[in-house]
Amino acid sequence: MAEHTAARILVVDDDTNIINVVTEALAKEPYEVVCVNDPIEALRHLRSNPVDLVLTDLVMGQHSGVQILEAARSSHPDAIVMLMTAHPTVQTAITVLKQGAYDFLVKPFKLDHLRATIRRGLAHQKVLRENLTLKSQVEFLSAANCVSTGIDIDNYLLRVIKSCRAELSASAAAVIEMHPATRQILRRVYSFEDESLGSAVLDTTTLYELADTRSEEPLVRSTSETRGSGEVIRLSIGMPIIVNQSLHGVINMVAVSRFGQITPGQMDILRILAGSAGAAIINHRLYQDLQSSYMEAIRALTSAIEARDKCTRGHTDRVLILARELAIELGWRGQELEDLTMGCTLHDIGKIAIPDAILNKEGALNAEERERMFRHPLDGLKIIANIDRLKPAIPYILAHHEKWDGTGYPRGLRGEDIPIEGRLLAVADTFDAMLSDRPYRQGGSIVHAVREIKRCRGTQFDPEIVDAFLDLLRRGKVNLQGLYGSHRDFSELDAVLTTEKASV
Repeated sequence: MAEHTAARILVVDDDTNIINVVTEALAKEPYEVVCVNDPIEALRHLRSNPVDLVLTDLVMGQHSGVQILEAARSSHPDAIVMLMTAHPTVQTAITVLKQGAYDFLVKPFKLDHLRATIRRGLAHQKVLRENLTLKSQVEFLSAANCVSTGIDIDNYLLRVIKSCRAELSASAAAVIEMHPATRQILRRVYSFEDESLGSAVLDTTTLYELADTRSEEPLVRSTSETRGSGEVIRLSIGMPIIVNQSLHGVINMVAVSRFGQITPGQMDILRILAGSAGAAIINHRLYQDLQSSYMEAIRALTSAIEARDKCTRGHTDRVLILARELAIELGWRGQELEDLTMGCTLHDIGKIAIPDAILNKEGALNAEERERMFRHPLDGLKIIANIDRLKPAIPYILAHHEKWDGTGYPRGLRGEDIPIEGRLLAVADTFDAMLSDRPYRQGGSIVHAVREIKRCRGTQFDPEIVDAFLDLLRRGKVNLQGLYGSHRDFSELDAVLTTEKASV
């Protein structure tokens, strides 16, 4: 389903003049505005339509704005509700705010003040929604941590589908595991409220349709049903469980709602959970160690982050290859390399909290946007801080934007105060970033990237790590053509690397 970007605003007032004033004030704003002067019609609208923000008069004949407030909060729990009145009292303001109103406007109000209040309310709503998404992801990773306690496969998959149900308020969910070669059904794990919904999520039709079409995209179907006093939308969702480009099963869900919407954030989390289910299935089938299944779930999370920005697709995998070769060059072995794999995979996890408007902006970030971007290492730390098995990733997440001269972020560490993991990753991460396209620029050349790494030796980067990295490239230990394509110009690389060696 396409993401809905324009905020949907409902304005309710029995005074036509106020309706006209608000309509004029919001005419040039990027909102979808519905204005009604009949409270009964407003209540019907709230029951039948998605709404992000409600602006309602407090007293409308025999009806009260509090009724509108209660109906909005009931049908749209995260809706922002603002009340208007020409007869304010402190007690009235306290009462409506306690009941869940976001703000209280006194008539007559300035139009600029109205617009600013609405913008502030929608910004508050956006933060709440982003925090809810992050909370869901943290809960998912915490649930994934249960693998380390020896939980069996059925219980683990049950946790996954319960997380799916919680995320979409779904009435039923099931995992159906299939052998990718023989199409034999190996396992069914389910959670549902009644038998009729159970038969729907345990049906294999969607699974075999995904197998026949070889689609990696979820199947989402919606149907209208009449229940009680009104119509509802029944969503049937089939999320494929894909591992190594092979279909290993499906997560089937049934969700019934008034509006039948799935947000992009919810779909990201379902993909993450499907990745987690796939990791657990493979781990169980092949008796792999705990770290293997854990990394599959982590990679699913990284893919969800990179999917938001096509320019960074594959960035994590390339950085891991570069960093691993550099670590081996420096003598790292065994557990150090396993921790490096985890750290490189998770190093940008905090970007899941960065709004798309900043992440994909075509042009320079302003001061406020830069400040928000600079917080992504700390956001990443918050996501994994309480998961013991992910703690080896912390120095990679926190320190890969620190600089040798102390001008980096988020803590401004200098020299060897920067963890070695961060110093190593900084070189690999920056090298790949310079070669990758961004919304605001084309990727640079191999020669340019090598020269920049050398130029920043001793300022941005640890000199010893730069020397090891350049020597690695000089000896051809990294297949740059395989990583970045044979179309790149490598004609001057040997000469530049030889020059760099002489000047180091």
